[in-house]
Amino acid sequence: MRAGAHWAGWGGLLCLGGLSFVLSYVPMGVASVPVALAIAVVMAFVVGLVFMELRSQGYVVGLTLVAAAAFIVLLVGFMYADVMTRPARPPLPGEFSSERR
Repeated sequence: MRAGAHWAGWGGLLCLGGLSFVLSYVPMGVASVPVALAIAVVMAFVVGLVFMELRSQGYVVGLTLVAAAAFIVLLVGFMYADVMTRPARPPLPGEFSSERR
């Protein structure tokens, strides 16, 4: 791969890192986590394509990446299902007590 591609990848990573830093101070509410994750995913793709040269590798490497992504999606889905199906927290001792002191 050309040296210019490495410099462009490095510059892109610096820009994305700076964007992530600047946006961490912007009050975006619930959108802050998805925006930060999107920036991280783009940075991971830049590292994979430019510095790890995954584009020029064989199909086995691509299949491994697809399998890894599928497992991550599966694990996040199970985590979400676990959190959403938990019962409400039981009251702590004395929290909803009808006894008066």
